[in-house]
Amino acid sequence: MRSLLLKLHIYAGLLCSSYLLIFGISSLNFHHNFGKPRTEKVTWERSLKLGDFGNDMALSEAVREALGLIGWPLPWETRRDHLGNFHFGLSRPGKHYAIHVLFNENRVRVEETRKGFWAVANSLHARMGVPSSPFMSLWSVYTELCTWVVLFSAASGVYLWTRRQKERFIGWILLAGASGTSLVFMVYVWWRG
Repeated sequence: MRSLLLKLHIYAGLLCSSYLLIFGISSLNFHHNFGKPRTEKVTWERSLKLGDFGNDMALSEAVREALGLIGWPLPWETRRDHLGNFHFGLSRPGKHYAIHVLFNENRVRVEETRKGFWAVANSLHARMGVPSSPFMSLWSVYTELCTWVVLFSAASGVYLWTRRQKERFIGWILLAGASGTSLVFMVYVWWRG
């Protein structure tokens, strides 16, 4: 039983090691901003004939699908101008789109802003699925799997440590110190906000 648990502990940890590296690097980037976000803009147009859906979110999603894009329509960037044209923002990992649906001309103008590598790394930090993206749906499954593997590894690591006769004292010190520090930090954040 112990050898099977040890193998599961090791190989499940190896399976999720790349995810944990991305998680750690993106956590550091959230606090230290390794690189400035890029702001390269590319503008392109497509012919597109759409009826007015009446519902802004449904229209945004229909335009996204017609253009073959992925991402979330942004309600705070959604508006209609005095000519009846429809404008909305669409966000996905590493890119932002400002989309202008020109009903009178049966075309769509898209301003695509590429945000760079670090924006993508940050967006992979515990990201769940992105609308219209099969890959990001797989990433959400991988995220869920790695979450359970980390919980399993923590529990199995403590169990495997208790079965060792050597190095128990230092283990108790590390376990008590880490647990106590985490508890004190959580209480501090709860109390001080």
